[in-house]
Amino acid sequence: MNILLINPNFDTKKQSYLRISGMPLGLLSIATYLNRHGHNASIVDRFFDHVPPEDLYGAYRPDAVGIALIGDVTILDAVELGRFFRKKGVPVAFGGPYASTVPELILQEGCADYVILGEGEQTWLDLVETLSRHGNDEDVKGLAYADEQGNVRFTRERPFMDLSLLGPTDFTLLEHIENYFQTCYRYDKMLYLYQSKGCTGSCTFCFNSYFHRCVRRVRPVDDLLDEIGYLIRDAGLKTVYFSDELWGLYPAEREAFFKGIEARKLKFIWGCQTRFGVLKREDFEEMYAHGCRWVMFGIEAPPGKLARLANKKLPYDKIPGTLDACREIGLITNISFIINYPHETEQDLKDTVQYALQLSPTYYSIHYYYPMRKSALYDYVVREKLFSPPETLLEIAETEQFGKLISTFSEVKDIDYKVIRSCFLLKALLTKTPRGQQGGSFFIEAVKGVLINVRGQKIGSWIKGMWHSFTFFLSTVCDVVFHPGIRKRYGFRFGNGSQQRKTKK
Repeated sequence: MNILLINPNFDTKKQSYLRISGMPLGLLSIATYLNRHGHNASIVDRFFDHVPPEDLYGAYRPDAVGIALIGDVTILDAVELGRFFRKKGVPVAFGGPYASTVPELILQEGCADYVILGEGEQTWLDLVETLSRHGNDEDVKGLAYADEQGNVRFTRERPFMDLSLLGPTDFTLLEHIENYFQTCYRYDKMLYLYQSKGCTGSCTFCFNSYFHRCVRRVRPVDDLLDEIGYLIRDAGLKTVYFSDELWGLYPAEREAFFKGIEARKLKFIWGCQTRFGVLKREDFEEMYAHGCRWVMFGIEAPPGKLARLANKKLPYDKIPGTLDACREIGLITNISFIINYPHETEQDLKDTVQYALQLSPTYYSIHYYYPMRKSALYDYVVREKLFSPPETLLEIAETEQFGKLISTFSEVKDIDYKVIRSCFLLKALLTKTPRGQQGGSFFIEAVKGVLINVRGQKIGSWIKGMWHSFTFFLSTVCDVVFHPGIRKRYGFRFGNGSQQRKTKK
């Protein structure tokens, strides 16, 4: 069968400016798997190829269409595409993590015949073969569909796939990989790849318990290194950001990765995100020796009340030493916190600020809590009437925006959150890169990054992007400069965390 897989475009009303899109890794994996099983799957990324649906239909004449729904910012384009192809009599299936959380709303909107639940490779293959022989939809595991009466039906749950059956991703399915290159910190020609899927954690703000069922699986290292070797040789790749939720959990997988890099003599810079307590100093040293230059850690809440609410089970006693070791080795560290938790008080926010300032990362990432569907905390804020979820897919497109500040969650004023978040952002921008890494302050590197990440855009989009970056930086500075009282109330200081710990001792 001829299958067209589409990555829909962003809603420009929600995106403050056009930015580089990440590679559609999910669609690439599905298309690769289908093609290896005798089908003809193609990919269109409408971020770069925003042609009318009629032209797509004429060019590809698909027997089935798959549309990735990655979040609320792509809903409008996804709905338009789905409705168009259904009118042409082409079966349409939505997929992706976000689609898996709202299958009923998608099917009720009349823009899809099916919703792929969870991972899509094997489900897509089963669906395509069922469609080709006019079989029964009920036989396809991991599927949601509407019956003749319009009732939403769910087939049996699909077991997780053995990732060794996927093989290396076929990146030739994308015509211009260089379009996806980004910069991260000071490192350019960066792409997102992954070595593992899933996470063993059960944080209440995350839908990992639903989508990955708290199970983590690892790809064969040779498949991953085949991909990296190809991208270096044929696309000019220099940097990889491993998007694994939990990188390097077990020593055996790390050792295989390092030995594979050495055996193939691969030269590339990389970074990852992992969990405190997983890696020791010698592991970070080995990572640095094999090209790692940054590590992201999710703390999300200080020890105590908020950590219990978020179900963060971190070894808090190991966090300061881990960050100090990374700094001494020369690794950039980025630690993330969530603010505006449900029923959060000023004292809770002060505890978060004071705990964060005692640490010594290179960079802080501060995020506003936003309810993620199919998560425990989402159910809680709805039950507590702190949040009224939209009831249709188009209402989500019009009202929801991940990362925005919602005033109904906590007892803290919005301006306090904005100032604290701006303080941490400015603190990060003024930070110098660690020992052993080139570059000046992150402010300079951030400016370079903006210039790189808006390259290739039309002049209007380029100006809009630069203006957005300038006004965002200006508003950040104004938040910090014009609200000294808020800074003082929460005890915010522009200093070094390790020095503050020494002084406290």
